[in-house]
Amino acid sequence: MDQQLRIALEKQNPWWTGKTADRGILRLKNYPLLQKYLQTPEILLILGARRTGKSTLVYQLIDTLKTTSTSILFINLDDPLFQSKAGDASFLSTLIEEYLVLHKNVKKLYVFIDEVQNYWHWVQTIKTLHDVNRQIKFVLTGSTSSLLKNAASTRLSGRYFSETIYPLNFGEFLEFSRLEKTTILQKMHAVEQYLQFGGFPRVVLEKDEFLKQELLKNYFQTIYLKDIIFSHNIRNNQDVFDLLYFIISNIAAPFSYNNIARSLTISVDTVKEYLSYAEQSYLLYSVMKYDASTRKQVANPRKLYAVDTGLVNSLSFKFSENRGRLIENLVFITLIKNQKEVFYHKGYHECDFIVREGRKIVQAIQVTLSLQDESVKKREVKGLLEALNSHNLSEGIIITEKEKSSFDIEGKKVHVIPLYEWLEQ
Repeated sequence: MDQQLRIALEKQNPWWTGKTADRGILRLKNYPLLQKYLQTPEILLILGARRTGKSTLVYQLIDTLKTTSTSILFINLDDPLFQSKAGDASFLSTLIEEYLVLHKNVKKLYVFIDEVQNYWHWVQTIKTLHDVNRQIKFVLTGSTSSLLKNAASTRLSGRYFSETIYPLNFGEFLEFSRLEKTTILQKMHAVEQYLQFGGFPRVVLEKDEFLKQELLKNYFQTIYLKDIIFSHNIRNNQDVFDLLYFIISNIAAPFSYNNIARSLTISVDTVKEYLSYAEQSYLLYSVMKYDASTRKQVANPRKLYAVDTGLVNSLSFKFSENRGRLIENLVFITLIKNQKEVFYHKGYHECDFIVREGRKIVQAIQVTLSLQDESVKKREVKGLLEALNSHNLSEGIIITEKEKSSFDIEGKKVHVIPLYEWLEQ
C-alpha cells in the first residue's frame, strides 16, 4: 500500500494504534435502526446534510462493535488525498483488497466510507465487493441524495438499508445544551435559542453567538459549493445563489416555478433544475398541496422549508420580524425528523400541515405566532376546521409561540399548544 495512503488511513483509524476517536455526545438512542442495520449483511447508507453529525454517529457505531481494531477500516473521502483519486476506477477496490491481504486473519471486515459520493465509481465498486466478498460489511455516509439513494435504488437494489440524519431535535438540543431538567421559563428560552441558531451539533455546542453565525454561514457555503455547484458542474454560480437566497427569504410561502422564474429572470427549467439540486443536498424540502389525485397534487403550488432555522437566520431573516415563518419551518422539520409524511391543505382556506399515514390523513396542524389578535384567530381556525372537515378528523392542533388552551367549535376539538410543549411530545 502506498505510504501516503497508509499514513492518511492511520490518522483516520486511531484504534489501529490503541487510541480512540472523539465520539461526541451519544445520539444513537435517537437512531436505533442504525445499530440494528449494522448487524445485517446488507450495505448501510447513512444520509443527510453536511455537518448534521453523520461522521460522529459512525464513530459511535464503531464504538459498539466488539471486535479487533484491524476488523475496522474507516475511509474519509473528503480527505484531499482521497479526493485526488476520485476518477480512478480501481482505487477503492484495490485499497480494500490490499487491506484484506495485510490482515488475512480478519473474518469480518467493517468498512466505513465517509462522503462516498466523492468517489465517482462508488456504486459499481461497492456492488462488486459486496457481491463477491460477504466478509465485508459496508457502512456508507453521503450528503447528496441524487448521487446516493437514486443510484443505490437501481444498482444496489435489495442490497442496502438507509437512514437519514438531521440536525438535533429539541430533546437532543436540550441534552447538548445541558438543559435536560428545566423550568418552563428555561424551556422557552431554549426554544428561542433553538429557533435562532438551529440544531447543527457544532453550532449548539458553541457558546459565542458571533461564532455560531459564522459557522452557519460556512455550512451554507459548503453545501452550496460542494453539493450543488461542484457536484453538478454548474457554471453560473450567481443564478444558483440568487435562487437559494430568494427561496430562503420566502420560506414557507407557496410558490410556482413560473413565478420564481419571472422574479429572477431565469428560465423555468433552470428553476426546476436548481431547486432539485437543493433538495438533493438536503438543504431544502418541498411540501405539496394534498389532493386525492396525484396528478393534481404534483401540478399545484408547493411550499419550501429549510433543513435548519439557523441556516435561514444566517442568510436572510431578521429574526424578530419573521418568527411566525421560522416557527412554521421548525414545526415542519420536526415532523420530518419524526418520519411523518407531510402535506398542506388549501381550499377556500389554508391549513399549514396535514399528516398522512398510509392512505389516510390522521392529523391537521396550524401554526401561528399568536392567537391574541381576533382576526388572526378567526383565519387560523377557519383553515384548521376546513382541513378537519375535509378529512373527517375530530380534533386538530394550533401551535403558537407561548399560548395554551383548548376549545370546541362546530363539533371539533381544537388544542392550542405552545411550541416548547409540542416539541417535547
